[in-house]
Amino acid sequence: MNRFLAYAGWVGFSLYSFLGASCQFRAEIMGPLVLALLLLLAPFLGYRRYRGQASDLDLALIVYFLLATLGFWLFPQNLGRIMGGYSLPVLYALLFLTAALPPLMGAAPFTTYYARKTTPVAVWETPLFKEINRRLTGLWATLFALTALVTMVPHLRPGWGWPWLFHLVLPLALILGVGFTVTKWYPGYRRRRLGLLPGNAPQPSAPADPGQIAQKEGPTGREISMKDGKEEGRMSFQYHVAALNGSPHGGFGNTSQMLAMLRGHLEREGFGLEEIFLNQQQIEYCTGCAVCLEKGACWIRDDHKGVVKRLLDADAVILASPVYFHQVTGKMKTFLDRSLGYGHRPRGTWKPGLAVSVSAGWGETEVAQYLALVLRVYGAFPVGQLTAIAVGPGAFLGKEAVEARAGDLARDLVRAVKEGRRYPPTDRDLDYWHFMGGLVKENRDFMKADYEHWQKLGILDSFEAFVGQSRAPEIGSPEMRAAWLKDLMARQKGAPGEPPQAAAANPGNPGNPANPGNPGNPGNPGTPQTARELLEAMPGALNADAAAGLTVTYQFEVSGPENFTAHLRIDNGAATFHEGPASQPDVIIRTPGDVWLAIAKGEMDGAMAFMTGKFQVEGDLGLLMQMESLFRK
Repeated sequence: MNRFLAYAGWVGFSLYSFLGASCQFRAEIMGPLVLALLLLLAPFLGYRRYRGQASDLDLALIVYFLLATLGFWLFPQNLGRIMGGYSLPVLYALLFLTAALPPLMGAAPFTTYYARKTTPVAVWETPLFKEINRRLTGLWATLFALTALVTMVPHLRPGWGWPWLFHLVLPLALILGVGFTVTKWYPGYRRRRLGLLPGNAPQPSAPADPGQIAQKEGPTGREISMKDGKEEGRMSFQYHVAALNGSPHGGFGNTSQMLAMLRGHLEREGFGLEEIFLNQQQIEYCTGCAVCLEKGACWIRDDHKGVVKRLLDADAVILASPVYFHQVTGKMKTFLDRSLGYGHRPRGTWKPGLAVSVSAGWGETEVAQYLALVLRVYGAFPVGQLTAIAVGPGAFLGKEAVEARAGDLARDLVRAVKEGRRYPPTDRDLDYWHFMGGLVKENRDFMKADYEHWQKLGILDSFEAFVGQSRAPEIGSPEMRAAWLKDLMARQKGAPGEPPQAAAANPGNPGNPANPGNPGNPGNPGTPQTARELLEAMPGALNADAAAGLTVTYQFEVSGPENFTAHLRIDNGAATFHEGPASQPDVIIRTPGDVWLAIAKGEMDGAMAFMTGKFQVEGDLGLLMQMESLFRK
């Protein structure tokens, strides 16, 4: 739609020419037609011109329809005949004047409008940029003048040659064959002649609709051509990172410089970074009409949907904005406001993202946190935040530290993409799921599109499905918890007036299930020095009262420098040590020898070691917990 609107004036001229040729430009037919075109296109192109979306050539079309309207309505015998009989020569004459007069009057060449679409703001005022546009505008003025003369030939020499040759073939050859070809080739040629590009650097393109292509320079000077958010093959990357830059300064701003700090690290890992400048996009304000909630899509037709698609299609997303009065820039806020509908419909998949913000000294951390929060809207989760303080262009406070941090975050982003990592869910994710899921359920009739989306993804009733992560089984069992509580209460009752921690502080009993005697005292000559010695000594440390009536077998599979299997048999108040595996052990403990020895000496917390996987247990975990009361003097 946007592409059609950009060519609306030329569509109107094509209609005017086709109908005029069909009716031989009869005033009674052409008069109403050109008046309708003028009334329709003048406000439309005027508004687009006000928004910076119409060029000087579009204004030339308005002048053309104005002259045609005056001719067919007020001066049909002279101006009307000229506009009807010489429609193409008059058009090209107007285009010639549009190209030639502004530079002579000190105004910007008309090609500047198109060049700014594909060039960072930082170079708009450079002498080279202005020189290239002056020369290209001179070329186009010459081509328009030649085309006006060519289209006059059938009128000057009636019956000589073929009219279609002079009205169609030759003008197209001049405009397309010469004009567009040179416009595409010359900027790169001129920069190479000045040594600003290597001799084999790819040439920048200058298409008829420059808004379709955004060119960027990488850290090595290579140019990447992106079309509709996808690379056109000039630079091949395995992965694609889309970075949305909300700064009005474009490639010259500190925000863009921070993205450049990430770019080099990403490219070395096969990641292409596409920087999307919001100041080059037409994004209308959100009206708060809630149509996106009711119908599933926004009714406003501008560049927002296309930009969001580029974010959703990318392998990773970066949201970047400087701080403007405690918040993101107005353009970025407008873009995010318009994303409300996407925020109501989770993507169903998660990819890594980064939040980038810079301030002059106040607010960059809060803005980065905000951007990290809204990454979810585009199906991303934050792997980190890159912030900086910089008062002037490039004047970063601690630039080396900012660059180092950028390198760390780039590597985290790469690792998350390549390994398919997902960071742990947070309370923010849970809050969002509770709030939005409840809102969608309660308003399912109005928010029908949202409700169907959540139902389709299967996330309406499952937080685990929403975050794409499952809940791990609980460590322990009800019996284990009951044994722990029983032991805790017994310890509390057994030492009146003494804090529960005192038992653990007792050097003769550090509260370890494997403590035989007094291993916590390294001065004790009976302290076991190996896991085997420890296990052999454990029967002597059995608490006979606690073991009364108990029959259980603990099997130990010890690994590491000591590599053996043994088991302890407890039967009615007595314990025995046995080499080798048991026939039917109740509990199997698989542990490195040094881990079990460290637990016994009080150098390592047994419960923490178990929960962090330093040793594994198979069987009744309640019996494992019971060891603490069984082996105690």
